[in-house]
Amino acid sequence: MTLENNFINHSKEYIFLDNETLSNQRDKTFNKIFKKNYDKKNNESLKHISISDLSNFDYFYKPKNEDSKVTIIDKYNYEIRVVNGICKNYEDDNIKIRNLTNLDFKSFLNQDNNNLDDIIIDFNKIFLNSGIFFNIKSNSKLNIRLIHNTSDNFTIFQNNFINFKKKCEVQLEEYFNLTHNSINNINYNTNIEEGALINHNIFQNFSNSNKLYLTSNTVCEKNSSYNQNTYNFSDGFVRNFHNANLNGEFANASLKGCFFLKDKNICTIKTNIIHNAEHCVSDQSYKGILNDHAKANFYSNTFVSDNAQKTEGYQLSKGILLSDNCSFFSKPELRIFADDVKCSHGSTIGPVDESALYYLRSRGINKNEAMKMIISSFIEEDLINLDNNIAEQIIYNLSIYLNSLEND
Repeated sequence: MTLENNFINHSKEYIFLDNETLSNQRDKTFNKIFKKNYDKKNNESLKHISISDLSNFDYFYKPKNEDSKVTIIDKYNYEIRVVNGICKNYEDDNIKIRNLTNLDFKSFLNQDNNNLDDIIIDFNKIFLNSGIFFNIKSNSKLNIRLIHNTSDNFTIFQNNFINFKKKCEVQLEEYFNLTHNSINNINYNTNIEEGALINHNIFQNFSNSNKLYLTSNTVCEKNSSYNQNTYNFSDGFVRNFHNANLNGEFANASLKGCFFLKDKNICTIKTNIIHNAEHCVSDQSYKGILNDHAKANFYSNTFVSDNAQKTEGYQLSKGILLSDNCSFFSKPELRIFADDVKCSHGSTIGPVDESALYYLRSRGINKNEAMKMIISSFIEEDLINLDNNIAEQIIYNLSIYLNSLEND
């Protein structure tokens, strides 16, 4: 179905349908896309994506509230299951979650505007059909397992809001379990209050019939810390765009990830961190392993404002290319307007180290096993500081990926 037909035929399913301001905003955004009034040449949000792929799809959204649930494993451990964009409303002394309603239009209007030129966010706005508020209360120390289940043929356009209150400490594990032919366009607005410490691990592993467009905008206040690690083992298309604003002194943000691509799979990644206060530290690092005809793009941006003295900012990308037909494009960018900073960027992309391969094979190790050892050591340092259960999951998924290379 075309963009215009989807927009007209499913208009009654949009959230905030009765809000005049948002309806006008939606119409304006639709016209922008329909008339192609956007930058087509230098638009990073369109890399490896065509407008026809985005515009022509079969819209289907018929969720059932009773499928979602919240499981309290113990006082500090929660499992939250979101089914087709819908959560179960729940509240206790540590956490509050609820679905977005038409009364939440102010939150939607006031969300961060960094992505106004992002075509994926534009589609999220005009087809918005779900959203969730997560509120983690002050001083809570929690482990949260968040699972997204999407049924066959569903199109999810979701806008979520997460508020981590002062001095909470949270280990958030997020899983995307997509079944068949689903489209998931999910945008996060995350606020991390003073003194909060957040570790956010994202796992993406689904079949090639699914698409995931994941965007996050995170604001870090004074003395807060946000560590995001994204692991993409998916055969389906994934676009990860993650942004962080360091608005308070001594705030830290780390946006890291690993991706493992094969066949004709494609992924696009962008990280962007803005330093707005003194004594802040940021790190943007991604590693990729590509085989066959796989393609990847990684854009990393660090912006240091003139009042963000004593800043430290790091960018790094590393890639291993296992065939002559795959490609990994990396574009780091630093924009610095302060004079007392430590900032650096680096990128190394190429085939497997032949000398290392020769060394292992000369000791009686066959080629496939030698390749596995080299690739495993490539991400080993990224697993050191992770919880054992998380590290085990990554190693398990990596072994499946490596075994698939052996069978090629």
